[in-house]
Amino acid sequence: MAAHVPPAPGLPQMLKTGMKFFSGLQETLFSNLTACKALVRTLRTCYGPMGHNKLVVNHLGKSFHTSQAATVLRELELENPVACLLRTAAEAQEEETGDGTNFVILLAGALLENAEKLLRSGVPLVHVRAGYEMACKEALRLLPGLVCHILKRPRDVDEVMWVLQTIVGSKVFGHQKFLSRLVAKACVSVMSQAGAAFNPDSIRICKVPGGGVADSRVLEGMVICTEAEGVVKRVERAHIAAYSCPFGPAGLEAKNSAVFQNAAQMKDFGGGEEKLMERHVQAIVTAGVNTVVIGGKLDDMALFYANKYRIMVVRLRSRMELQSLCRAVGATLQHSLVPPPPEAIGHCRRVYMSEIGSTAVVVFSQDGAACPVATLILRGATPEMLDCLEEAVHDGISVYQILGSDPRLLPGSGATEMALSVRLSTLGMYYPGSEQYGILEFSQALKTLPATLAENAGLPVNEVMAKMEVQHQLGTQNTGIKLVAEEADTINATKEGLLDPFLVKYRAISLATQVTVTLLGVSEIMVAKKSGGPKPRGENPNWDKEPDMLE
Repeated sequence: MAAHVPPAPGLPQMLKTGMKFFSGLQETLFSNLTACKALVRTLRTCYGPMGHNKLVVNHLGKSFHTSQAATVLRELELENPVACLLRTAAEAQEEETGDGTNFVILLAGALLENAEKLLRSGVPLVHVRAGYEMACKEALRLLPGLVCHILKRPRDVDEVMWVLQTIVGSKVFGHQKFLSRLVAKACVSVMSQAGAAFNPDSIRICKVPGGGVADSRVLEGMVICTEAEGVVKRVERAHIAAYSCPFGPAGLEAKNSAVFQNAAQMKDFGGGEEKLMERHVQAIVTAGVNTVVIGGKLDDMALFYANKYRIMVVRLRSRMELQSLCRAVGATLQHSLVPPPPEAIGHCRRVYMSEIGSTAVVVFSQDGAACPVATLILRGATPEMLDCLEEAVHDGISVYQILGSDPRLLPGSGATEMALSVRLSTLGMYYPGSEQYGILEFSQALKTLPATLAENAGLPVNEVMAKMEVQHQLGTQNTGIKLVAEEADTINATKEGLLDPFLVKYRAISLATQVTVTLLGVSEIMVAKKSGGPKPRGENPNWDKEPDMLE
């Protein structure tokens, strides 16, 4: 029988059985950096327009075909504390700007890897953190000087398309011009002429399987993947009433029984309910309504009278779609089955049922009139392709929204990262203190981003990076990587229209540095024992005990 091993003296003796305690650089940082580097290596191949997608199956069995680091990390059940902090940083970047999640992960991973080299070389941790903070501050100061373009006309479709094609092309390379034009049309069409802030919820996405990407289009109005419930399938100059309640006779919530003394009472009971329902429908028709949209249950008797009075009935299963439709047609949502007042009735030029491919849809079209809601109809051969198109559209819409607050743009294709790296390298070489090592490693970490672009594009990395660095040292700060080439070559990113939003880069650099400095400041890690029931029974007779409780 094995001897009982008491816990180590000190803090572990005061902790509850099952808790884990780590201290020192080796246990708190170096061991966790190994897992962090493996995670970063996995996500490196997702970066850039030539990056690969990941097929992730979560714990519910749902599959995700994506190249966004935030989505991949969110669906993975990570337990490593360093990896969980990186996931939090990626989610924060996604929530703030809608783009740049892979940038945050790769830059933070490179900074942590370079910090490990410095710490193993004997550089004090305080100097490494101070060097990183100083380099980040200098990079953010230099960033406004690299601005190469400003979006001056946010309602010009051509200029918006030229700005968005880099963002959209990072998800669906090859279709960026066509898809960015669709996104630009949708964003411009819902922009208020009164100068109000852009609302991304005003653009709806309808994914219809079948066809190709070139079959996608924009409709000023709503397209809903459902069928009309009654016999009326088309209405011109529709007057719309929207209800969130069931469309039918009201019933008691509790169970009840009706007792009849004779057949006449039973006949009068059923007839009274039918007459009441007919009066409800007649009152709605008298109010001028010829189209009813409901978000609750549809009763067969109510549908019979709706068909009798030629009312088109559409049932929506999503409350968000119902609210968007009310905004598109100018209707006010009613919570009880009463005739709507005139100011609560929505108006639409045409409501009709159609088919896109083999999918039945109901279209609320304004036929060229101003509409506060636009729908992007996306077509693709597979559900995975439609998911990629949806991610690209979401990124384009998010970038258009942040360009409304800061219209500045930076050169893309790795030009901004290389320009900052060259300037920080010069600063680090002439800085007198020990912080210069942190500044130089920050400069090297920025170079890993254009190097990853070249690697994913299948280009010779060393040759491309050498050419780019020479051009930037000569003062051409807009020089980027030519990704669509068989040989190593550079291009002028601004002339080619390869642009990145200033706010995305600014927040990504700041966020990656903050996460790295936070992780480098951790001296001890304490992990509590997991809560929950016993583990699944296995062959081990001590299957329900923790390893450190066995004697």
